[in-house]
Parts: sequence; structure tokens; C-alpha cells
Amino acid sequence: MRFSRWALMAAAMFAGAAAPVHAADRPDVRQAPIFVIANAAPNILGTTAIKIRAERFRDNLSRALKDASQSPLMQRLVGPARGLSRLQQLAYVQSRVQNNIRWISDTTEWGRHDYWATAADTLAHGAGDMDNRAIVKMHALRALGFNPGDLFLTLARDRVGGPITVLTARVNGRYFILDDTGGKPFLVETRSREFQPVLSFGWNGTWVHARPASTIAMRTVAGARANK
Repeated sequence: MRFSRWALMAAAMFAGAAAPVHAADRPDVRQAPIFVIANAAPNILGTTAIKIRAERFRDNLSRALKDASQSPLMQRLVGPARGLSRLQQLAYVQSRVQNNIRWISDTTEWGRHDYWATAADTLAHGAGDMDNRAIVKMHALRALGFNPGDLFLTLARDRVGGPITVLTARVNGRYFILDDTGGKPFLVETRSREFQPVLSFGWNGTWVHARPASTIAMRTVAGARANK
């Protein structure tokens, strides 16, 4: 799915919903430890994460969020990481999924252009594209005891690589990105010039990432639609 389509879909979904804004402030990453409200919106890199309805993603999202934590293959995948620290678990999951789930296009694997498989199906096939590998990482961290409210499937734009899908994990108020390059998880602020979040999906909702200049305009559109 191209970034331009993501942007159009995000705008269309927002315009059709009266989107409440969660009252969670963006965490100050210089402070530690930070105690985070479990269901806080993912306000990444100065964006305001505005909750929306995601009807266009409904089928894909229902598969993406289907719990795979008790799958034998998932238990086997995460077993060696149970005694590690949270940051070590991030690195383990990133490496293990990249090395064990080979990349394959949705068209080749599923006969569809853009298909989000369940984590259990991707594990069983041993293959998936960047969306499906990010979904497996999401469920692997959940199986390791991460709060589901701190895990987000994020559609973003990378100024170098173009449209990307990553897993965003919030640990003590700081956002770590597990991308599809096979590299180590990184703090999102360390690549603020390259990484631009567009949409985030999680068990607690779907959010569009609005910049301060566009937030007021988008809220105005949503309010006008809601009052018709």
C-alpha cells in the first residue's frame, strides 16, 4: 500500500468520525522511570494521536489482533526470552522474527495485494511481508507479558526507504521501533528526521497521527461532520 493511499485513507476515516482525543500528554523521554497510563494514545514524535474508526481496515485488523499468545509455535518462539529484561526482549523478538520468518509478498503467499494474516498463520507458513512480520512481533511481545496497550502496528513513511510498517513498543513511556530491516530496535526520537508516523493500530483503538498545524483543522472537519 503506497503512502499516498495511507494519507488519503487516514483523512477519509477521520472526517467520518467524531474522534475523541485521549488526555495523555507526550512523555518527556529525558525522565526515567516514567509511569504510563496503560491505555494512553501513542503520541509519537510530537504528533497528536487522534482516535478514529478504521472501517477500511476492519478485516485486516481483526486478523492482525487475533490472539496468538497460546500458539505452540509462538510459545516456542518466545520461550528463550522469558528471563530477559524488557529491552533485551525487544531485541530478541526483532532478531528472531527477522531470521525465522522469511520475506514473501502477499500476492505470492495469499493471492491478495494487501493481506494482514494472523500471527499464528504467519508462524505456520514461516513467511510474510513487513506487515505480517510486524504482527508476529506484536504478538510475541504480548506473549512475553508486555501490556497490549503499549503495542502498536504503525504505518509510517521513512524519508529514505518510503512507506513502511513497523511495530511500535512503549516501554516506560519511551517508544521503540522494531522495523523490517533486521537492525536493532531503536528509540523513535533518534530518527525523528526520517520517521513519520501516519496511522497506528492496537487493541485499544486506531489513531491517526496529526501534526500540531493540522490537528485543529482535522478536529474542525470532524466536528462539522458530527453536527450535520
